[in-house]
Amino acid sequence: MTEPMLHHGWEGYMDGYLKAVLDTAKRVIKKDWDMVFILDGVEGGGKSVLAQQCAYYCDPTFNIERICFTPQTFIATINTSQKYQSVVYDECYAGMSSRAAMSEVNRMLMSVLAEIRQKNLFVFLLLPAFHELDKYASVWRSRGLIHIYTGDDFTRGRFAFWNAERKKKLYVAGKKFYSYKWPKPNFYGSFVNGYVVDEQEYRQKKLEALTYREKTRENKSDKEKPLSNLAQKQQKQRDTLIRRLSESGMIVKDIAKLGGIDESIIYAVLNRVQSED
Repeated sequence: MTEPMLHHGWEGYMDGYLKAVLDTAKRVIKKDWDMVFILDGVEGGGKSVLAQQCAYYCDPTFNIERICFTPQTFIATINTSQKYQSVVYDECYAGMSSRAAMSEVNRMLMSVLAEIRQKNLFVFLLLPAFHELDKYASVWRSRGLIHIYTGDDFTRGRFAFWNAERKKKLYVAGKKFYSYKWPKPNFYGSFVNGYVVDEQEYRQKKLEALTYREKTRENKSDKEKPLSNLAQKQQKQRDTLIRRLSESGMIVKDIAKLGGIDESIIYAVLNRVQSED
């Protein structure tokens, strides 16, 4: 079924059964509901493409500003979105610990589900496997699961859809082995390649988000590394110097100038000493 719309690389084709699901969602959301859909499947299979097409079909104002790659930007976007708008949370976990990433996503989702409900938003969550989501979000709050698969021939553009009732059974039955065998999906469908937003702008935004996230992880890892014996000795000497100068009556500003130490470090040391006393 072809819809009369053209937006960047997408010519408007949408599977008829999926269109019917989204038409129902567009009608029901006006009765003070929210519409959260999950898209999962193999990386590179087309989740981002299909999610953008669905988001734009539900909300013609949808744009790249409402495609999010981090929990922080997702929360901010939810808070600033208007009623009946679409928001896409695009997974960006390449090379990361899946368990750590999903723990972060689950905490974030619990904090914004109430806001999503209040604003009557269309939300599309993209992730490798919906079984990793918190049960409340995956089973009870999402309206449907769109599972993207490629088959043995690695052909893109295929998906299977489970409605809320079948998705609940699929979560329980397949949780242990991440299985999609039972129950069977409500229907199978296909989609075409074609970005709703500018593809190059989208890829650049995703790359910047991934680069920022990797740098954040590296900085966190460096902070968590144990100090060497020499570094521990130097830190102890620094802290002792700060404490004695402070006890002598010298103010923080003068200690910083004398020792070439940042004032924030001096305050942190003095606060720690005070708490230990």
